[in-house]
Amino acid sequence: MQRQPLPKFVDARKFVASGMEIHAYRQVDGLDLFVAGLANNSGSVDVDLRFFRDEQGFKCIQGNAVAQVEVICQRCLNPMPICIEAEFNLAIVWTDEQAKALPKSLDPLILEEESLVLADLLQEELIINTPFVSFHDEECREFIPEPEPVEVVRDIEEGEKPFAILGQLKPRD
Repeated sequence: MQRQPLPKFVDARKFVASGMEIHAYRQVDGLDLFVAGLANNSGSVDVDLRFFRDEQGFKCIQGNAVAQVEVICQRCLNPMPICIEAEFNLAIVWTDEQAKALPKSLDPLILEEESLVLADLLQEELIINTPFVSFHDEECREFIPEPEPVEVVRDIEEGEKPFAILGQLKPRD
């Protein structure tokens, strides 16, 4: 199946009513909040979205997103490729009261308008599923520079006791 570019926005109610599915891709360079946590803005995301009404009558979006991106390794501070997978089940609601009434199996997606900006939805789900800390496996140790030895030299005068200052720190009775 050939993937098309992700539409900018959709009419959520119409997509739910007609049971639409979207199989698309998106470059990450326009997802500014998501890119802020990455090593660079290269990479892409494959997205599958299904709009439907569930058995209880809720307007739902079931989605899956797979992003191939680079993050910063927290050990060596070099870029490293990772795959971020996000799966989500959302119910479209328009108020906080509707969101509170949802079953625990559905997360609320509060819309203020009829149109849904898909890039915003995708970006939020990817951020939620990005690992908080990323690091290479054992091989990144070769990138870590060896610390340079630090030599502390203090001239001690003849007759001076080198540990005399420690005696001053000791509490006296």
